[in-house]
Amino acid sequence: MTTSSLMPAWGVDHLPTLLAHCRQCGTYTFPSNAWSCRACGADTLDKVPMPQTPVLRNFITLHGDVVPGLTPPVVVGEVEIAPGVVEEALIAVDDESRLTLDMPMEAIGADPADTQRGLRFRPLEAQG
Repeated sequence: MTTSSLMPAWGVDHLPTLLAHCRQCGTYTFPSNAWSCRACGADTLDKVPMPQTPVLRNFITLHGDVVPGLTPPVVVGEVEIAPGVVEEALIAVDDESRLTLDMPMEAIGADPADTQRGLRFRPLEAQG
């Protein structure tokens, strides 16, 4: 399988610090530029790297036109990026037959003009 159309269109410099960690309660918040902690509301957040390998918790293939500019079919998944932080994101695969629940994922960039879908994931073994 080729992933050339799915490779990051912009740098991945931002990816190491996707999350914020609250100094007050220890909760992770996404994105890292959040105004405050999603659990306690404190504004004492530090940008931190993902504390774990992202894990695919669920996925589905969308076959209809549900979002302008998103050409179906596309695979959308729920990815756990930190304890208690699950985000919906595009999954960079040609079809969902390559996916299994709880498989490790890798965060990749996306088109910088695509502010609605800026973060994508692909199976970790898809590197290279």
